This record gives sequence, C-alpha cells and structure tokens, in this order.
Amino acid sequence: MVDLSLISQCPSAAGAPATRGTYPVCSDTRQYKEPSLFLAFPGARHNPLEAIGPLLRNGCPAVVFESGPVNEAIVAPLRAAHPQTTFIPVADVVTFTQELGTAHVRAWQRGERRVFAISGSNGKTTHKEMLAFLLEAVLGDRVVATEKNYNNHLGVPLTLLRITPQTEVCVLELGSNHPGEIKVLCDIARPSAGLVTNIGATHLEFFGDESKVFEEEGYLFHAINQTTQGKGLFFQNLDDPYLARLSRSEGTETFSRGEGADYQITPTPEGVKVAGLAHVELVNLALTGAHNKQNMAVAWMIARRLFPAHEKAFTQAAQNFRPTRNRSEWMEHEGKKIFLDAYNANPSSMQTALEGFFDWMSVRGHKDSDAAVVLGDMNELGDGAPDYHRQVGQYLRRWPAARVAFVGRYAAFYQEGLGGGEAFADAQALKGSEWVRFTEGRGHIFVKGSRSLQLESLVAIT
Repeated sequence: MVDLSLISQCPSAAGAPATRGTYPVCSDTRQYKEPSLFLAFPGARHNPLEAIGPLLRNGCPAVVFESGPVNEAIVAPLRAAHPQTTFIPVADVVTFTQELGTAHVRAWQRGERRVFAISGSNGKTTHKEMLAFLLEAVLGDRVVATEKNYNNHLGVPLTLLRITPQTEVCVLELGSNHPGEIKVLCDIARPSAGLVTNIGATHLEFFGDESKVFEEEGYLFHAINQTTQGKGLFFQNLDDPYLARLSRSEGTETFSRGEGADYQITPTPEGVKVAGLAHVELVNLALTGAHNKQNMAVAWMIARRLFPAHEKAFTQAAQNFRPTRNRSEWMEHEGKKIFLDAYNANPSSMQTALEGFFDWMSVRGHKDSDAAVVLGDMNELGDGAPDYHRQVGQYLRRWPAARVAFVGRYAAFYQEGLGGGEAFADAQALKGSEWVRFTEGRGHIFVKGSRSLQLESLVAIT
C-alpha cells in the first residue's frame, strides 16, 4: 500500500499533479482487481495504455506512463473520459518505480522495522525462501518477501511497494549479473540487515574472476554499514575465504562449520545443530546435503535474531519447510526417486549438490551403482566455461559406479573431465526411450543444470 503523496518526492515525476490516497500498486492489466496505482511499463509488443479501459472504469486513482507523442495521444481521450484518474507522465517508468520504492521504504522504516537483504553467488533464493517461511509461520502477512527470484532493478522496488503499515520485516533477494548492480539495488532498498551467502564462479563472462564477484556481492556488507553507521545486523560466513576477509563491525555475527565463530553449525543425518550464541537442533528430513541444512540453520539464526521472543516457534516451523519447485526438490516419478535442481547451476553449486545427493544416498544405505546423474550446461561462465565443465566432470569421478549423462553444448567438456559418460545435445534428445534406457535399473536420479536447458521436462513437469 503506497501513499500517493510520495510521488511528489520522485524526481522523475517533477511537476506531476498532486495525488492523494493510499493504494496498492499494479503493473499488469491482467492482475488488476481493486483500485490501484497503475504503472504502465512499455512492452516490446504491446502498449499497456491501450488496455487500461477496464482499470479506469474500476476506479483506478492514478496511471504512471512514459511521456511522448504516441502515449500522450492515447492518454488525452482517457483523461477527458475519466477525470477521477490522475495521469502522471514520466521520462522512464522503471526509474520512477525505483524512486517511489525508495521513498516508500524510507517512510516505512523506523524502530525495529528492517529490510533484510540477501546477496551471494549461490543459495540466495533458498535462504530467502527458508527465512520467509520461518518468519511467516509466526508473523503471517506482516512479512513481505521477494517473490520467486524477482531480484533485479525492477523486482526489488516492486517488492518494496508491497510493504504495508502492518509489515514488520521485508526479506529481499538481491541479484547481479553485471558489476555495480548490487549497489544500485542497495541504494533503492537501503537494507539495514543482511547476509552474503558465499562467493563463487558465477556470471564470469561479465565479472572475469571470483575476486570481482566478491567485490560485487560483498558490497551489501558495506551498504548496511553505511546505512546504519556500522550497527546493522550482518551474518558473516567465515567458511568462505572471500567473506572471511570482511572486517567485523558492531552488528556482525559470524557462523562456521568449524570453531571460532559466534555460531557453530553441524549438519546431522536428521537435520542440523547450532551451538554458540544459540543452541538448537533442527530436524528436517526433506533437506538434502550439508549445504541445505546449513542454509536452514542460518535462516533460523536470522529469524531468531530478528524476533527472539519466537525462537521456539521458529524451531517448530523449521521441520515443516519443503524445497520449492525445481530447487533441490525430491520427487517420485515412474517408481524412481529424483533429485531435481533445474533452476540454476555453476561450478560450486553443482559440486555441492552432487555431494549432498550422494551423501543422502549413503546415509540411507544406497550404493552409487543405484544412481543415474544428468548434468546440464552451466551458463554465463565466460571464456573459462570449458575448464569449469571439465572440473565438474572430474569431480564426478568420486562416484565411479554412477551412470552419467551430460546435456548441452558443453557436454564434451564434461566428458573430458570424467573420462566417460553419455552426451546429448538437449533435453529432448534424452526423452522417451532414451530416458527409459538411461535410467533402467537405477532407483535414484540426480538432475541439475542451468534453467535454459529445461531439464525438468525430463520428468514431465510443466
């Protein structure tokens, strides 16, 4: 719910007519249900101004659109026919949305109200989903969190604009593909607390190497310190060699699987233990791999730190979390257990997921010979992509009895590293009779690759 008087604080809307009232924000004519501020983002093929008639008849209080002769010609008769609606021309609707998001969150932030932001190479969405799940178990709709992975220059301000006066915490995921994007998002959201999950080989075609990834993702730490004069809550992963370099500030709390941190995290067959500043054992048999168990521990630590009075409720809620679709998800398909992680992939997340999968099998008494592994391309790795695929292929040698298939344009490099395995041009080539043949006699299937390969189609997910 946004106070429309804040529009006057947006430089992009300088000279806009005064607008009053508090309304939700909508940017999709198909989802418009109640009187809302409508943001007319120009589409590649459709102009939303040509479809807002029903919105105006439904009492739309204000429409923000990009100025220009074409749009002004469309708006002129609409303005005359619907004098109750304020039409606000701006140079760029995206820039305006960012400005409005910032004005809105600044008006909301006070006292213990926090924007908790999450950046990092791997696990951002998983941490966000886990943390939001725990918080919502106690606070319900007083929590606003990034939907799906809408974590970019538009998704972040639109998430902020969902904050209401009743909201107590906003959990934001911050994504970056290019240098400088995390700073832009921090300038918009002004986070007062946060977590950088880890630093890995992601989007190297734009960053070049992991040191530049650290410079980008780690900016969140500096942004929180700037916003809070060094007192903002920040969870520091001491197991990451890059993040361990960050200088501790007053609001920093550290965690590690080793000693010397504020929190010591120990994965167990049933879940994970936390010791140090807090002591708890979280039980969740649906989590696969030490990394996901650690993710849950960190989410629990954050929730407890933000709302200490509800520690027991967060502990109870932790056992009920289930992975979201296509992300570290166990499913049954044609009598086989399938571990599906077909949303994203990079070298570190691929190796971590493989280790988690085979550890899960080992704990339950299953041999490697009962496993079939499907690895798809890891995209956005730049010039080093062939070597990174070779390294993951070599990593797979740890489980020589597993049956392995590689899918995509980098399949040959995977094969070079492994010294074997089958290669398929795309997911379609592995479907049907080939899938039946490949998985025959194997009761546990691992499937992971970048989203563009649509590996979920192998197990008939739509």
